[in-house]
Amino acid sequence: MIPEWLTTLAAAGSAALVNAASTDVWQAARERFARLLGRGDPGRTEAAARRLDDLRRVVREPGNERELAEARRAWRLRLQDLLEEHPDAVGELRSAIAELPPPLPASAAAAIRQDNRAYDHGTVNAVVNGDLTVHPTRPAASDG
Repeated sequence: MIPEWLTTLAAAGSAALVNAASTDVWQAARERFARLLGRGDPGRTEAAARRLDDLRRVVREPGNERELAEARRAWRLRLQDLLEEHPDAVGELRSAIAELPPPLPASAAAAIRQDNRAYDHGTVNAVVNGDLTVHPTRPAASDG
């Protein structure tokens, strides 16, 4: 049976990884976690990279909260399995987590993934944790 603190570490790793999949640090996180999960085996590293690419696709799709919850659970279990099989990976996982941005609250993550569209020559600006100033556009004068 895996100790509770390792379960907590795996959950933290999963949350950080899922969050990183929607940020500009994704490529570095992907490479780091693929190496961590691969444990020096090129085949396992490549398989982990494919799973990480799947995660990125899930995270980037708007309105998929259930799939995101399942991804967090699946990655927690993968990381728990890793820690059970390779206790020496604890330090590497902690280091990988420390290098990632902290996970966003669910409401902020949903706001980032929202679909913004503008019609009739409009402009859409999305702001997280800041102010938004709207400058309305005027329709072009008709020739008639």
